Amino acid sequence: MRTLAILCLLVAPAVVFGQKSKLPDGPGKDTTQRVCGVCHSVEVSVSARESREGWNSIVLNMIERGAKGSDDEFGEVVDYLTTHYPPGAAGGKCNINTATAKEVEDALDITAEQAAAIVKYREEKGKFKGFEDLSKVPGFPVAKVTPKKALLTF
Repeated sequence: MRTLAILCLLVAPAVVFGQKSKLPDGPGKDTTQRVCGVCHSVEVSVSARESREGWNSIVLNMIERGAKGSDDEFGEVVDYLTTHYPPGAAGGKCNINTATAKEVEDALDITAEQAAAIVKYREEKGKFKGFEDLSKVPGFPVAKVTPKKALLTF
């Protein structure tokens, strides 16, 4: 049994680095693959759906367990994971027409007030047809949320 465990530890990194990445493109993708892929597969790395605080906590835990990287690299990993793997519905998608304010807040990493404004606007004006409709919401942070629009469904 011990021999099998040692073999798995030796073979796992080769399998991880040999697999084709399924991570979405974006700033921090390569760093995330390099830093997180040393110990576990891409699927394990992104199986959680967390807020910035949650991802930061996970990364700090990995550092305590021996993950190697600079502070800048770990910051880049947290930014990447927060952008592409926020809390929300299965698959990381948030249906903007059915989500609660809290789900919108977590999925888009926006303030509670901004998320509440989206829900209020939806309740008053009806369902959103596309991302462009969100720009009509007073105080909606278009520039901040545009990189995350692939996480939304309507």
